[in-house]
Amino acid sequence: MTAPQSENAAQQRQLAQAIAVVGMIFTLVFLALMIVNGYRQYVSVPKADANLTVEKQQLLQQTNNEALINTIREQDRIVRADKLRQIDFTGMASLMLLLSAAVAIGALKRLAYLKGIAPLPCADNEEPSHRLRLGASRIALVMVVVLLAAGALLLGQQAPSGWVSQTKTAGKADYASPKELAKNWHRFRGFAGAGVTSLTDIPTKWDGAGGTGILWKTQIPLPGQNSPVVWKDRIFLSGASYEKREVYCFDASSGKIIWTGEVPTAPGGAAALNITADTGLAASTVATDGARVYAIFPTGDLGAFDFEGHLLWHKSLGVPKNIYGHAASLEAWQGRVLVQYDQANPEDGRSHLYAFDGATGDMAWDAKRPVANSWSTPIVAQAGKDYQLITAADPWVIAYDPNDGKEIWRAKCIGGSVAPSPILAGDQVIAVYPGNKSVAIRTGGTGDITATHVAWANEDVAPEIGSPVADDHRIYFIDTYGTLYVLNNKDGKLLYQHDFDNENVKASPTLVAGKLYVLALSGTMFIGTPGDKEFTLEAKNALGEECNASPAFMAGRIYIRGTNYLYCIGK
Repeated sequence: MTAPQSENAAQQRQLAQAIAVVGMIFTLVFLALMIVNGYRQYVSVPKADANLTVEKQQLLQQTNNEALINTIREQDRIVRADKLRQIDFTGMASLMLLLSAAVAIGALKRLAYLKGIAPLPCADNEEPSHRLRLGASRIALVMVVVLLAAGALLLGQQAPSGWVSQTKTAGKADYASPKELAKNWHRFRGFAGAGVTSLTDIPTKWDGAGGTGILWKTQIPLPGQNSPVVWKDRIFLSGASYEKREVYCFDASSGKIIWTGEVPTAPGGAAALNITADTGLAASTVATDGARVYAIFPTGDLGAFDFEGHLLWHKSLGVPKNIYGHAASLEAWQGRVLVQYDQANPEDGRSHLYAFDGATGDMAWDAKRPVANSWSTPIVAQAGKDYQLITAADPWVIAYDPNDGKEIWRAKCIGGSVAPSPILAGDQVIAVYPGNKSVAIRTGGTGDITATHVAWANEDVAPEIGSPVADDHRIYFIDTYGTLYVLNNKDGKLLYQHDFDNENVKASPTLVAGKLYVLALSGTMFIGTPGDKEFTLEAKNALGEECNASPAFMAGRIYIRGTNYLYCIGK
């Protein structure tokens, strides 16, 4: 071996040894960090959860203690953020541990190979080329150190809201656009809660008893009154008992349950429930933004899951003071879940409209509402150029800016136990004062518009449960006794009415490419074409099971929730 070759081998041995030492140091550092983080995950965080649980139990006895409520909210935010930060830390530390271990092992293998080359003493007068090689070796060593140090720095800067980074891609939001929402059935009654679809390939003939037209049916583990929500190839429902609250994800093609997620319950939540059988323990329909699915229950427990069934976060809003039990469904908009949480009486000041960040559960805004308990679901609909968040509860119909919760307008025109949800029909909001009247409010105003923008009121049409649906000219209402009322959109005058075989109806009607679908409590679906003077019945299909929930519609399919089963109807 020549002197330069041996000298080069000696320099490489020094470099390999240095890299191996650095790699092992970082391996030990990352391993120690993971041990510490693991201790925090399994020891300190559970202690914080336990402390939070104790305070939530105190809140059940001190429901009006605003200071305690704010303390619980802040501690809940801190605990949740800490959990997410630790999850992100574990993932990144594992990656850096593997990287540093790989560097150390590679360097040790290289060192073992180079030890077979005998070194020669280095001359005092090194050649310039040898010095260049030594300089390059040192640069390589520095680069390895910088790489590992960068990884350690990255670990130290992990944000608490790490779930956002997991669901976002560069330059793209992790939630669906309004156009994407409109292509799916992402909430109660579809986009904007309108109960309208332009799909033309929806089935019109099936027979539940004979199985004709039924692609599949799947038993639902726990009961509920909520409606199916569909996003592409997945269907979401919720169910509950006094013991637990669950969310289900079904495969749209086969009906197989892909996953079941449980929403935690605040201590004493279920025991404090005072609800009627008509409302039940899972009346609120879930909502999805295309990245997550959200569910709420009468216990006041709100949870978010990713599409793989992992619980992202959970919040307890407290058991609401509601005479029938909470039943308002959720709205998902621009990466947030919107919750209409009305309770007690208007003067009590306990009603709220909440917006929570979908990825973290952090509160985006909170709007106090001067209304009584209600069961109506909010809608986000385009009024003019902008989208408005529209709500209905005794005694106000109120529109908010969905971005910040600021009130846009309000009209004092309804009352009672408001269950029907509002809809936007052209430039008018249609709302119902159950058992009293239906009203139309022109959009475009600001402030209190009661005296200026209430377009009309019809005191003969006022369904108690079902929400209306509208086309360009007419508005359709179904009462619980199976009577269809058709009103003129412009002046609210009754055009005609039609009875559906004395059937009881709790589900809201749906307009499908100009045809009206009405699902009776018996499970019979009535399908026909509404005209200006009469309704022409064209099909009557029996499912063979009682149905309380409104159906969901996708291309070529109808999804119906019965008392026990979820049905897929298609060709």
